[in-house]
Amino acid sequence: MALLWCDGFDHYGTSARMTDGPYAEVVSSSFALSTTNPRTGTYCMRKQGVLTLDAYIRRVLGGSKTTVGLGLAVYMDHLPFANDAYCLYDFRDAGNVPQISVVVQSTGTIAIKRGTAATGGGNTSTTLGTTSVPVVTANAYQHIETAVFFSNTVGTVEVRVNGVTVLSLTGVDTVYTANVECSQVAVNCGCTGLSIQHFVTSDIDDIFCWDTTGSYNNTFIGDRRVLTLFPDANTATADWTAVGAASGYLCIDEANPNDDTDYISAATVGQVSQFGLQNLPSGISVVSAVVMVERARKTDAGTANTKVSVVSGASSAAGADKPLTEIYTYRQDVFQTDPVSAAPFTPADVNALQFKVERTA
Repeated sequence: MALLWCDGFDHYGTSARMTDGPYAEVVSSSFALSTTNPRTGTYCMRKQGVLTLDAYIRRVLGGSKTTVGLGLAVYMDHLPFANDAYCLYDFRDAGNVPQISVVVQSTGTIAIKRGTAATGGGNTSTTLGTTSVPVVTANAYQHIETAVFFSNTVGTVEVRVNGVTVLSLTGVDTVYTANVECSQVAVNCGCTGLSIQHFVTSDIDDIFCWDTTGSYNNTFIGDRRVLTLFPDANTATADWTAVGAASGYLCIDEANPNDDTDYISAATVGQVSQFGLQNLPSGISVVSAVVMVERARKTDAGTANTKVSVVSGASSAAGADKPLTEIYTYRQDVFQTDPVSAAPFTPADVNALQFKVERTA
């Protein structure tokens, strides 16, 4: 697998849709999509600098991992008022308990905590290490990526800021609970009982998560942008029916999905439609992966499955066969390599891609 998921927040339209599959939780009314200060595209995820006891987004990884990497771009309007007051993100076990927390301190240093960074209510944590100098500044986006190997005895933690290693811990206990694993991550988590971290307004963008499996994206990926491309053309392969718009791609090209207003529909197993995609912006030189995102539902009882593929010339690569429910749900497939070359995508490969959707059951 390697790259587990990524998100640029540009295809939801509203943060309420983020729990329609991708995220287990989007906690706090002060944590929402914003068009005020995105790093890439139209939206970022903004935590307003107000007093609320909890504020985070949490995502499940799809299984227990022994090594997990998480990278994102963060913009803080000021550094925290106090130490141990701003947890950027944490790595959690299957029981939703933090194993390792990444904390930005009042001077701009980064501290690694075993356990939750929150205090009070019986919560405790142990500081495993702190950067020797400030590495985070206010009023600028910076990319922070952390990799953790989970072990009671030989655990490791490495933190990179803008691609430079600023903290490296080895031979440490990186497990807070009885579970020697990580199953989920949470971003912009609470710290103190007073929640003073929430007086920091922070914007999150271009987030991704990886493990060490596979041949690609299985170690530090580095500073990357998550670019969202929408359908922009029909093809001759057009079995699915356009409803509410003049043609198929016009039914599925909204950055703010309108669900049952216009959509494409397949009543018969085996129906296939294929669409062209927007090109990447000029100046892109490296592509780490392509992630296809589908938002779909079935309209009646019974089995209804779909499968999304990327099409490159005469070759294609298929994603997972996915059963639908009667509620609109986001599902994704990660493609690490181009189907023709079996090598990582080039920008030209991406610009030539089409995507295919098939009803399989």
